[in-house]
Amino acid sequence: MKVYDLVGIGIGPFNLSLAALLEPKKNLDIKFLDLKKEFNWHPELIFDDAPMQTSFLKDLVTPVDPTNPYSFLNYLATNNQFYQFVNTGRSVITRIEFQDYMKWVSHKLEHVLNFDQQVKNIEYSGEYFKIKTHDKEIAARHICVASGPIRNIPECARPHLGKSVFHAKSSEISDVDLQGKRVLIVGGGQTGVETFRNALKSRWGKCSSIKLITGRENLQPLDEGAFTNEIFSPDFVSHFYDVDQDKKDAFTRSLLLASDGNTPSYLQELYNELYLDRYYKKEYSPYEISPMSWLEEVKGIDGSYECSIKNNLNGKKYHYHADIIILATGFCTKLPSFMESLKDNLEFDEYERPIVLKDYRLKSKTGENNIYAMNYSRHGHGIADPQTSLMSWRSSIIARHILNEDMNSSPNNSFLNFFNNEE
Repeated sequence: MKVYDLVGIGIGPFNLSLAALLEPKKNLDIKFLDLKKEFNWHPELIFDDAPMQTSFLKDLVTPVDPTNPYSFLNYLATNNQFYQFVNTGRSVITRIEFQDYMKWVSHKLEHVLNFDQQVKNIEYSGEYFKIKTHDKEIAARHICVASGPIRNIPECARPHLGKSVFHAKSSEISDVDLQGKRVLIVGGGQTGVETFRNALKSRWGKCSSIKLITGRENLQPLDEGAFTNEIFSPDFVSHFYDVDQDKKDAFTRSLLLASDGNTPSYLQELYNELYLDRYYKKEYSPYEISPMSWLEEVKGIDGSYECSIKNNLNGKKYHYHADIIILATGFCTKLPSFMESLKDNLEFDEYERPIVLKDYRLKSKTGENNIYAMNYSRHGHGIADPQTSLMSWRSSIIARHILNEDMNSSPNNSFLNFFNNEE
């Protein structure tokens, strides 16, 4: 059996970045697997008005390898749209554009990407990993797991999941019919706000009413401050990893709006549209936006749902009757089921979180055979871990480790000295 140097499981932006950095290294045998039939990235929510929250220069490769052929700038030049793009004057692009760029890269890398391959199980032989898909078995010296987080579903909504109650990032939203329906959107982050705005614009038909609730204090903007963005730097993440775990957890919680706020310009556009509609156009369905509100119970009644909601500001409870419930409730991180056979080889912390080493290897008993993991270390590496901001840098860490290249840390060019490491 052929043993690959690396097999990656999951072909989203993170493993696509790793593939783009490793593919030019002709001395490596690599393969990446995904159950999808082709590359896509949250296709349910590629709205026309959905912006990226990071610069287009933070693409798959540019921050660590600006001459790499799989850069966003090369995508523009190859598609003969570079000058027109420059004329738009934008530093941030839409998710439509970024998805198309990544699809372009995936076509260029099709010889190392295998779609329509659902990984069923991974076992460790003592010398290599055996990856079993639905129709084949391949072996690898190292694996990199980037299969993505799982949808976070409130407990009270789980018994009702289906075509009328679903997570915003699921296939049900693609063909949902909201015409004449009472709609409840749960969640006030970027996904919830985008879904609310598009529902108001009758993307899926004109609702009879629409309500957005969020446990947050308001529809809060992303902290895009220049000094805040210093946290999304290799130097910060490298030093942050070595901080005491309790302090890391508290610091990460305090920075929610640095990673999980709403794009400020998007909120402003929404507010302006609500203003114009209320006082002039009067086209939107009746709507409410309710901060500090928590979904406590969902009861199915004659094909609709009675939703018990608690107002966390005044402590009162009330009911909203919905025909459709859309859960924009984010994701949670959990090792995929196909790694169940490897669990005895892995180490976990007191909260049952996998221990991820500084170089993005899972702490394991697999000796020279490494399990790299992406988007499993928010608790270890901080708020940048699930974001695209540092994906190319993280991929370069993994790539250099696989290639046994120097792991020199980046020079400290930050304007903030968080760590005061000098004696």
